[in-house]
Amino acid sequence: MAFTFNFFDWLGNKIDNAKITTLTVTGDDAAQLFFRELALHIAISYIANTLSKCECKVFEGGKEARDELYYALNIAPNPNMNSAQFWNKIVNNYYRNGEALVIQRGRRLYVADGFTIEENPLSHNVFKNVQVEGRTLRDSIRADDALYFRLDSVPVKRLIDGAASAYTKLLTAAMEAYKRDKGRKYKLSMENTKAGDKTFNDEFEKVIKKQLEAFMTHDNAVYPEFKGYTLSDLSPNNSFHANATGEDIFGLRKEIFDITAQAFKIPPAMMYGNITSINDIMNVYLTICIDPLADMFSEELTRKTGNYRSWLNGDYVRVDTSCVRHLDILEVAPNAEKLVSSGVAQVDEVRERIGLPQYNDEFGRTRFITKNFQTAETALAAQDADTGKGGENA
Repeated sequence: MAFTFNFFDWLGNKIDNAKITTLTVTGDDAAQLFFRELALHIAISYIANTLSKCECKVFEGGKEARDELYYALNIAPNPNMNSAQFWNKIVNNYYRNGEALVIQRGRRLYVADGFTIEENPLSHNVFKNVQVEGRTLRDSIRADDALYFRLDSVPVKRLIDGAASAYTKLLTAAMEAYKRDKGRKYKLSMENTKAGDKTFNDEFEKVIKKQLEAFMTHDNAVYPEFKGYTLSDLSPNNSFHANATGEDIFGLRKEIFDITAQAFKIPPAMMYGNITSINDIMNVYLTICIDPLADMFSEELTRKTGNYRSWLNGDYVRVDTSCVRHLDILEVAPNAEKLVSSGVAQVDEVRERIGLPQYNDEFGRTRFITKNFQTAETALAAQDADTGKGGENA
């Protein structure tokens, strides 16, 4: 299949400089959002790393082809990215924004950082204000000239934010209670204090208050107690309550992680790094999370790199998820032998699957089959022949 993206060869001279703004969260908001962002990062990184490991296979006339399109999707989509970075960015945009847009300049593919969409249900949607690597494209882009990946509903991140908002409030309260119970409280008793005395107030602010702050904030400190001043520790022994609030914090973190796992269709055990029964977990993960995404990417790539007639002729793109699992060549040797000896796969096909270089010769492309395999017709004919021979001997 030729590299037939008809995406904007004219864009090179139609770009002006622009800055892409980003949102930075700091202060108390950052503390409140930490667990939620951590859960999002874990889930998205799992999916992004998995899809970046998949091979985008290009077929021409029903046979695999390694052309410019294959190179762009699997090796280097543009001068500034390799394919792993490319797919990671697509997945991040897809889940955080609910959509991802890929455009082409010449033979290069770029993931858009931002854009607006003008929907035309009975025609082609149009993308405007497309931002790529800090620049804004001046011209609009038709939907049939771009790869557009979109969730069917609200962005997953927005769903998680909404579902976890109540947990965020509880988490904030638990953290505040934990800090309050762990903190130390003191009472400073002073004799013969003149209320409203300016001299005393200045002395308190500059000297006594400073000494108190140093005493309470440092691990090792000495507080000089002046005559007429008494410092008393009022902190209750709330070790049990403090432990309870600590458990509350981790319990709320678990709830947020579980919500995220459900939204991303990831087995919860993966969110916690649990490798027990990893084969079963991977089967579920690939079936309900990765395979549907791979199908969507495959269909979008196929329909934007060809048309109905080319698809009928066997031209298509498929995101192959079979190479996600790590394979040990010694462990898979018996199954590899069965695939070759039964004629199911060629030697080169098996070698490629287990990560070995192909022979690329007649031997590698030959199909083998053992003498133990035969067609049903051959087996029935042999049985009839034996039956007839036995009758004559009788």
